Amino acid sequence: MNNMAAKIAGSVVAFLGWLAFIVIYLAFFTESFTFWQKLAVFIASGAILLAILIILWVKWAINW
Repeated sequence: MNNMAAKIAGSVVAFLGWLAFIVIYLAFFTESFTFWQKLAVFIASGAILLAILIILWVKWAINW
C-alpha cells in the first residue's frame, strides 16, 4: 500500500471511529446530560478528530 492510500485509509478509519463513538456515547451514556453538555462532548471529540487528521495530512501538505 502506498503512502497516499494509507493516509486515505487512516482518515476513513478515524472518521468512522469518531462517528461510532459519537453515536454510542450520546445514545447510551448521556441520558442525564443537558443539550449543552452533549454539544460540548460533540465539539471536543470533533476537535480531537481534527487534530488527528491534521497530524496525518500535514507532511503531505507541506511537501505538495
